[in-house]
Amino acid sequence: MPLEWLRIAVAVIGVGLAAYYDIFNNKNVPERLLQGFLVAAVAVSIIAYDPVATPYGLAAGALLYIANWIVYKAGYLGGADGPILAAIAVLLPAQPLMFLLDQSSYILTFPFVIHVLTVAFFTFMVHMLLRTIPSALKAVRTPGSIAAQQWIGAFLILIAYGFLSFTIASSPLLSTSYIIFLAFLSAVSVYFVLFRQAINDSMLEWVVPKKVEVEDIIAPEKMDAAEVKKYSIGRLVDAEEWKRLQRIKGKVPVYKHLLPFVPHILIGLVVSLLLGNILLAVSGFSSPLGY
Repeated sequence: MPLEWLRIAVAVIGVGLAAYYDIFNNKNVPERLLQGFLVAAVAVSIIAYDPVATPYGLAAGALLYIANWIVYKAGYLGGADGPILAAIAVLLPAQPLMFLLDQSSYILTFPFVIHVLTVAFFTFMVHMLLRTIPSALKAVRTPGSIAAQQWIGAFLILIAYGFLSFTIASSPLLSTSYIIFLAFLSAVSVYFVLFRQAINDSMLEWVVPKKVEVEDIIAPEKMDAAEVKKYSIGRLVDAEEWKRLQRIKGKVPVYKHLLPFVPHILIGLVVSLLLGNILLAVSGFSSPLGY
């Protein structure tokens, strides 16, 4: 890609600044920083114009921004994640080669931002696992805390892993380390399925309505169903919903202890710049093209 060094520099600086605020500013990344990062990404993409990379990056960034905005409005994603991922997609539509440690394993199977998200979700899962172990241990000691459907879900994951392991073991293209990697992902997935309720509860804090902030995420399913229906309460608190919440006399369950995700995007960006597609790197797969 033209001016690859500039694209990488803007991406790392932008995500790095956002990660700093996500960690040290109570998960509140300034709106001006997000807007500036997006504008800079589009500007660099146009300055370093490429007839393939630029249109593809702009289209991918726009689609990613819209998709993340929809999920954010539904209350299942932070407001900063979408603009940051869109900026990465615009700046780096394909795998950069400048810092790739092993270019013989390079193969363009996904947009680069997918590589970043793969690593980000992996490290976030590990972070979440370490953070929630005390809650899981408490749930184990509490009879009836794990529902039957959760056990069924965990069992289905194990069956799927067994099938994938058998398939991969018979393939000469993938190494044993890939099976081990999938085993870890399966184990973590089982953990989250079994202790989903305990994990969610560990992140909740019941606060009086005045302490709820705009853009907080709440748990309507924990509230009185009649009040939720009466005041049209959703997961994401906007300005109008905040006003309606002030009419509630009791406390409101707010996810005040959610883990920051932007630092994991930064980790994913750096790792992907060095290793490319982490799944291919773990599998030991090399491009048949040899580049």
